[in-house]
Amino acid sequence: MSTRVFSSLVEVKAFAWKGLTGVVGRNVVSLYALQFGNCVLPLVTIPYLVRVLGPEKFGLVAFGQGLMAYLSLIVNYGFDWSATRKIAVQRDDPDAVNQTAASVWGAKVLLCAITSLVLLALILSVDRLGKVSLLLVILYGTVVGNMLFPTWLFQGLEHMTIISVTNLSVRIVGALGIFVLIHQPEDFLFYAIVLSAQSLVAGLIAAAVAFKVFRLRLTVPSWKDLKRSLAEASTLFLTTAAISLYTSGNAFILGFLTNSLAVGYYSAAEKIISAIVGLLGPFYQAVYPRFSRLACESRDQALLWGRRMLAFTGSGTLLLSVLLLTGAPLIVRIVLGPKYAPSALVVAIMSPLPLLIAVSNVLGVQIMFPFGHEKKVLAIVVAAGLVNLTLAVLLAPRWQAPGMAVAVLTSEAFVTFGYFGCAWIAKINPLRIS
Repeated sequence: MSTRVFSSLVEVKAFAWKGLTGVVGRNVVSLYALQFGNCVLPLVTIPYLVRVLGPEKFGLVAFGQGLMAYLSLIVNYGFDWSATRKIAVQRDDPDAVNQTAASVWGAKVLLCAITSLVLLALILSVDRLGKVSLLLVILYGTVVGNMLFPTWLFQGLEHMTIISVTNLSVRIVGALGIFVLIHQPEDFLFYAIVLSAQSLVAGLIAAAVAFKVFRLRLTVPSWKDLKRSLAEASTLFLTTAAISLYTSGNAFILGFLTNSLAVGYYSAAEKIISAIVGLLGPFYQAVYPRFSRLACESRDQALLWGRRMLAFTGSGTLLLSVLLLTGAPLIVRIVLGPKYAPSALVVAIMSPLPLLIAVSNVLGVQIMFPFGHEKKVLAIVVAAGLVNLTLAVLLAPRWQAPGMAVAVLTSEAFVTFGYFGCAWIAKINPLRIS
């Protein structure tokens, strides 16, 4: 083994160790508990749900969840990144943190009211949505729960343990509720009720904990504060909105282009991919405040951390992608059952996503955002969203779930290579030694 290779391995090991000790390490563990509740724990219930509900009813709920993902996007508005970054800087000033928290929550309440009117208008004007109006109204509880849950506040203050435990406890109770209440395809509304209830309860508890732990004061933000919070998050909102065009809303897009059965096959496969991708999600979130500070303090240190993170996460996700590609039929047969055999092709097509997302997260979120290149990120993801919609319209009606999978994979590859090129030109690509 050459000295350079050995040195690189030592760097990666040192980076991993630093990431698992101290404040960042505690937040990684806490965020993994949060992620386990949001993404991984459902995998315990998914094998049961897909078999009991069947592809069509499971797909119907996924269709509704896709619409809620768009509405939640509007309510969250990019605050998960803008407010986190701002509070990370204000952490030693309790009054400033309180003012930021009040203005963010106030803005989210306003946006939540707007989305409720949007949902009502869609139900009344779109026949496809009107037929499942009860399902959509029930699922809207997940939007309200997202409005209440202050991940941005706890993450910015690097104090995630309490709400992670709270969220995990609520999700476990919700998982038990699924086994108790859902026994046949006609119980799909009970599934929607469980999803909304656990989101609402988690949001209420987390908000109450935030007020107690950080001694927040209940204040009404001024209109000026609301506008400033919205303005600060506007570019990030547009970015996340564009990202949603090729990520969270695909079940909704596919449902409009095809049918609930195709959505069921696609969504079941997507659950598997999302669980795998989610394995590194907490790590990305925990190190984001550190990258934000390093970008202000030392360009070289920020890029060094970026280079180590690419090596650490890239090697792990490459292995995961290979396992998904080669083991897709077996994974689907074990997790989803024989009725979902068409989902195996979808899993295989989307198998490179863990690697692509790992690389794009480091280049885009951890490097380009902190160095002030939000507009470049926005341009790339908007283009990727348009690529996804175009390919979906062209491919999904004919090839259904696999066609949607090809559209998603192409869009994610477009983003990853776009970030790589822009970061290289801006001389902030961690792989560029200068």
